Amino acid sequence: MSARMIARLVSGLGFGLAVAIFWGPVVESQTVAAVPMAAQAGLHVSGNRLVDGAGNLVELHGVDISGTEFACAQGGTPGSAGWGISGDQPLDTPSTIAAIKSWHVNAVRVPLNEDCWLGINGINSKYGGAAYRAAIAKFVRDLNTSGMYVIVDLHWSAPGTAVARSQQPMADEDHGPTFWSSVAATFAADPSVVFDLYNEPFLYGSYMQNIKQDAWACWLEGCGLNQYLSGGQPYTKKYGWQTAGMQQLIDVVRASGATNVVIANGLDWANDDSGWLAHRPHDPAGNLVAGWHEYVGEACASTTCWSKNIAPIALSVPVVTGETGDHTGKGCTLLNLPTFLPWADVHGISYLAWTFNPWGYTHDVLITDWNGTPSSCEGQYYSAHLAALALSPVAIESPPPAKAAVARPAQTTIAGTGSRGIRIAILVIGMTVFVVGLLLASGRGRMLPIGEARGRAPQRMMRLMREQNVTVGLAIALCGAILLLSAALELRLTFPNS
Repeated sequence: MSARMIARLVSGLGFGLAVAIFWGPVVESQTVAAVPMAAQAGLHVSGNRLVDGAGNLVELHGVDISGTEFACAQGGTPGSAGWGISGDQPLDTPSTIAAIKSWHVNAVRVPLNEDCWLGINGINSKYGGAAYRAAIAKFVRDLNTSGMYVIVDLHWSAPGTAVARSQQPMADEDHGPTFWSSVAATFAADPSVVFDLYNEPFLYGSYMQNIKQDAWACWLEGCGLNQYLSGGQPYTKKYGWQTAGMQQLIDVVRASGATNVVIANGLDWANDDSGWLAHRPHDPAGNLVAGWHEYVGEACASTTCWSKNIAPIALSVPVVTGETGDHTGKGCTLLNLPTFLPWADVHGISYLAWTFNPWGYTHDVLITDWNGTPSSCEGQYYSAHLAALALSPVAIESPPPAKAAVARPAQTTIAGTGSRGIRIAILVIGMTVFVVGLLLASGRGRMLPIGEARGRAPQRMMRLMREQNVTVGLAIALCGAILLLSAALELRLTFPNS
């Protein structure tokens, strides 16, 4: 093989490598360790990941615990609704919190009731208003003190003067913004508290005042509905009311001064996130998370759907599965968690399982007693999975986090732009040197002795010049390739999303 052919081969390989480095995909392998203390202040969004104040990656692996959304509003008498705050369950006790902690969880989701928090629509003052708010604040504080993050969600609500005894298609504008303004102000100083804006939106056409209303537009901006769920009989009651969209709820939270992470769950009982990216709300704090619920039998309950609809979202923002579950009880068979949890782990998706209550249902129950004894199937599998993660965290292979939405200071932006410009200039220079060397080595750009015409040069001198041109050209091309590769690599590492 001639020197000229070698020069062409080396040059071509150098160019190809530069192109591959600069324009090719970058895959990172990230290992997320269990977060031992939620007191690591500063939980926030960085690109498509949650991180703590020290910059450590955080994935929420936890449980839901039910009671505070329903007991305070069910039963009682007109004008004095409710029969307790936690439903006579030992939720906020040292033993229960210790039992939760023993499952290697780092997050607990606490569902809230709109009327009970605000103390409106006939809720008994023993179970609503100041008493309810104080009980929730103490529960959150005790969970935080035990080293766990807390997600508070607007779970049950109702428009107008109706008592909040059920989930609704969406938050109501009558009380939802007031609720979140108050909740946000209460926990604004605690970034370990996450705000789940609305539990499970389900904006079906039959609920719309305008039958042509787009459900995702309503989800984002609000719209008029024609009925609400009563929590009793009849199942729904006709009533015209206005929903509060996700954007309005975020705006209210930020207006309170709170910068806590917020979660926006999708449609179809939070199982459909197919339109989430196209209708992504704007969060001026840059702390927005996509929420999702995943259960057996729902429309998006397969790896095909998860890969199509959820994985792309997880490349842009963090995804938190606020609820998931599986079968339990005698003779049960696992149909969901053994597939879903490993898939979520490798995609860096957080999840919490419903529910840490010893109820006698055949699905979606984690424990058989308040000591935290795992239920058959769901409980046993979930507790073992979390224990395994605590011992050996899963490596996450994914593209690097997207750039944070929070605007950077002008000085940083200018410096970053200048650094990028310098590297691009070096890239252009390297390309130019590379091409000159390639031309010289291939005989299309020969160097001639000064003062001597090429046509009168002796044959021996011409051969020496050609050999010299190949050697010099190869050296020049190599220098250009080094500059080209170096600049391309620096650009790719420093500006991975460019």
